[in-house]
Amino acid sequence: MYQEICVSYRAIDDFRAKLLSLLPVVSGVGVGLLLGKDPGDPEPIWLPVGVFGSVVTLGLFAYELYGIRKCGGLIAAGRRIELTWNFPGQFDGRPHALGGLINEPFAAALVYPAVLAGWAYLALAGWSERGAVIVVAVLFGALFLPGSLLCIRMHLRDMREREAEAARRSAADPASGGAP
Repeated sequence: MYQEICVSYRAIDDFRAKLLSLLPVVSGVGVGLLLGKDPGDPEPIWLPVGVFGSVVTLGLFAYELYGIRKCGGLIAAGRRIELTWNFPGQFDGRPHALGGLINEPFAAALVYPAVLAGWAYLALAGWSERGAVIVVAVLFGALFLPGSLLCIRMHLRDMREREAEAARRSAADPASGGAP
């Protein structure tokens, strides 16, 4: 069972990492090629392509959030097995967020709004470049801020769960000091 949890976790994590790295590159190239023309010359295709890119990005972001939740469940299950069997593994020894904030969800909260903003800019730049910049800045902030707060909340919850588990281990075996 533990091996299957590890395989599932690695598969989801690998897919998410590839998606997170390829989405901005592919989107950036697409937007860059389409905007390579004079932005003052509105292209009729910019709006539908920009809307399509935005919708696809939102769909992939939703899938990313689901993947984060699935990985969280697998991490918790793997951690329980490691603690029950009293062996160090990849889940209980998993590193905390860098600086208490920077982790996979934080990266997603940064990348997806940026890509969405790029597609939104493409959709709107033909009408008003200045207006597009304002809308994109507001859109990015409106998505990045809640995403960052969610990451902080998830990190704090994870820390509380780890502390509670350490306290349970320590109470169960006071001589070990909570060490596995």
